[in-house]
Amino acid sequence: MGILLVNRGSVQFADDHDHWRKGFCRLLEIEEPQAREFIENTIDAAERIFGRSLSNIGEEEKITCLFEAVNETLYKGKRKEIEADREIDFTDLRGPEGEVPDKIFAHSISGNSEYMVIGNEIEEFAWLVDAKTKSPVTADSVTYDTNYFAPSENNHYGMKEYTSQIEWRLEKARRIMDLVVANAGTRGDKWTKDPGTVRMLDVGSGIGYFRQAAQTLGFEHHGIDLSPDIIKQCKQTFGFDTWQGRVENLREIAGGHRFHLITMFDVIEHLEKPRAVITMLKDFLADDGTLVIRTPNLAAQEAEILGDYYYSFKLDHVRYFSANSLNEMMHSVKMKSVFSETASHLFKGILGVDYLFKLGQARRGADILALYEHA
Repeated sequence: MGILLVNRGSVQFADDHDHWRKGFCRLLEIEEPQAREFIENTIDAAERIFGRSLSNIGEEEKITCLFEAVNETLYKGKRKEIEADREIDFTDLRGPEGEVPDKIFAHSISGNSEYMVIGNEIEEFAWLVDAKTKSPVTADSVTYDTNYFAPSENNHYGMKEYTSQIEWRLEKARRIMDLVVANAGTRGDKWTKDPGTVRMLDVGSGIGYFRQAAQTLGFEHHGIDLSPDIIKQCKQTFGFDTWQGRVENLREIAGGHRFHLITMFDVIEHLEKPRAVITMLKDFLADDGTLVIRTPNLAAQEAEILGDYYYSFKLDHVRYFSANSLNEMMHSVKMKSVFSETASHLFKGILGVDYLFKLGQARRGADILALYEHA
């Protein structure tokens, strides 16, 4: 039946084995004993605060219990003290593109107090800073070598088990590509009827999971990536050639190519100046083309609950958006929204899929998937 926690003859928590290990434990970067402790602390909070079992309280009460579990399990009971101790003066601080901050979104990166995430609360964007200097962390501080894609020691950095979880990640890529096609409107219908005419560019293409999914759909596909190591593994795994270099240098690399579909899956959060990159990519997008962005949601309820331990606050993520601020940025460079959704799954064993669906509809899910066209 999967992972169950039973109390007083009633199931208080349920999850399937695959999600428990590849979702809950992997994302929070904790081992199963600590993950069990987290769930037990959530259930104990329901009894202590509300005098009822977790299965017999409402959704908002469960959120309160999750806050308690995060404090006890991850912050070791010191969340309020940590947050009160790290207030800063925003007066002279600016973001990578001149943005004005007014809020600390993370006082550390999962307990690593050398870094913070600051930004603007109303406009819903943020960036990673050095905690001592409050200076933005630069994109070139990240080295995309073999260790980045299979790190064993660096916590909250890199793509853990990225090259070893081939079947799972490929299935996920296929599912997301199907979602893109289904929500591209009349373009998606055209792509389905004549897939061989579709030319796709995957920015930050990595080992090639999304390119393999595109090939399954019948699309012509190209990829660009910064890492020579992952480009080599892409060739070995799927046989694809990949352009090597920064996306900012695409003009020198791709020449006069134009694409019907440009995808940026989990890429924009790695860019210091995403506005400039999107402006450049527009020149490579066909007149009837679609640009796809997938990125963590700064305004996710999971970010509010987990605080510093929100799994998308990472040492290699230098920029953060909400669904609203992403749309605002795209509008500013004359790109129009075609489709946008957010989705969450981490706490499905506690909150249930119906609540998480409604959370996504309210644009508070943890992952943003957005499609844009020329305005």
